[in-house]
Amino acid sequence: MDRRELRRRLTERPHNVRFEEIERLLLLSGWSLERTRGSHTHYRKGPERISVPFRRRAILATYVWDVLRRTREEGDE
Repeated sequence: MDRRELRRRLTERPHNVRFEEIERLLLLSGWSLERTRGSHTHYRKGPERISVPFRRRAILATYVWDVLRRTREEGDE
């Protein structure tokens, strides 16, 4: 699955997104894992940083929307 397809799927169901899906989108979008500390995983792309908490069932929608906003590129809807 490519980055655009993954973004589309996450946009359709932001309240039911697993941590692995968020991590995959970030890595496909050029973000790199900076560190994991406690239950939070930190990613970096240039000077920008984002922290995503690990949750077993689903990531909170507010984090999903934040990741979708930060991984948007020209040509994306």
